[in-house]
Amino acid sequence: MLPTWYKKYREFSLNLVIDFLEDYFGKNTLNKPLQEIKEVTIYACQNWKKLRPILALEIYLLNTNKTIEEIKKEDDIVKFMIALELVHSYSLVHDDLPAMDNDTLRRWNPTVWSKYSEYIAILVGDLLNSLAFEVLSEIKNPEISQKLIKLLSRNVGFYWMLGGQVEDMYYEINNSDITKKDLDSLHNKKTWALIKSAIIWWAILAWSSDEEIRKLEKFWTNLWLTFQIKDDLLDVEWSSKETGKSVWWENKWYVYFLWLDKTKQELDRLTKENLNLIKDYNSEKLNWLVDFIKNRKK
Repeated sequence: MLPTWYKKYREFSLNLVIDFLEDYFGKNTLNKPLQEIKEVTIYACQNWKKLRPILALEIYLLNTNKTIEEIKKEDDIVKFMIALELVHSYSLVHDDLPAMDNDTLRRWNPTVWSKYSEYIAILVGDLLNSLAFEVLSEIKNPEISQKLIKLLSRNVGFYWMLGGQVEDMYYEINNSDITKKDLDSLHNKKTWALIKSAIIWWAILAWSSDEEIRKLEKFWTNLWLTFQIKDDLLDVEWSSKETGKSVWWENKWYVYFLWLDKTKQELDRLTKENLNLIKDYNSEKLNWLVDFIKNRKK
């Protein structure tokens, strides 16, 4: 059962994204092909867990002592949360394509390409990606805007998310070449670059100490790893009916290298280390998120 605050944060994040898209497309009458793109774009953003904007929001609230009710539509945090979720949605739409992971199910719903078409999915993903940076460019303080654009663009580019997808596709074909180090690298880049943005963005803007940023980066590294390990365990132990996505055996899984018992032990170890890293924040919500990632069923 999700706690009330998480549902509130998720609904808040979802509404920000959908309201932004509705405003972007406007109330003008669109021709049939453009109307379809609008509908698919909104569909592509509706069903995810919203973990990335929720993390960014909680870190913002912890550092400003504000409540969620005090946040205004024009605030920088709003634009950053929208940008994070747009880029995340773009990455999922493209990852699901037949040329990539060839998935037909995500969060118990048809993937964009399987519900509409491949060309629609490609174009909608491109649109979501470009819109994310358009949102960040609208931040009034040019220094903040520049820093966040640089942070997000680097984390979705060659050295992070895109590079991770390149490695993922390579080892899909050349799976006998992969090592655990390679596995760590591709998931680090592909899956958790956006989590890194959500966690360390405030520290960068606040000119935090190098030590504080390193601690947050360690927390981020552990967090993506626990998420990926849990994903692997779910794919081994659960069905697509329970997880809401396509599942199959891959030798890219941590279970392949560590076997089941040691994989579970590693999950426990990383979870305990994460809770220790964030203890100074004294945040029940961050603590819950760490436990949620370990114990989730989907």
